[in-house]
Amino acid sequence: MGRLFLFVVLLAALVVIVFVLITIAARFLDAGQKMLRSTNGQIKEGLMVPTPFQKITYAALIVLLFGVATGWLGGL
Repeated sequence: MGRLFLFVVLLAALVVIVFVLITIAARFLDAGQKMLRSTNGQIKEGLMVPTPFQKITYAALIVLLFGVATGWLGGL
């Protein structure tokens, strides 16, 4: 049982690391696009667009709610 728990923790850590790297890459790409955008174009601050961090937190919330509802996290 301890090995299974360790495996789940390592898998969760790997997922978090991948999401952080994707977020960093997305921010670098967004900064590059802002530099190349013309001055009369729309800016991101004026749009109602979720940030990558918000998407990650919503995904984590869904996983947490699913884990609590099924007893994965409640049984630990």
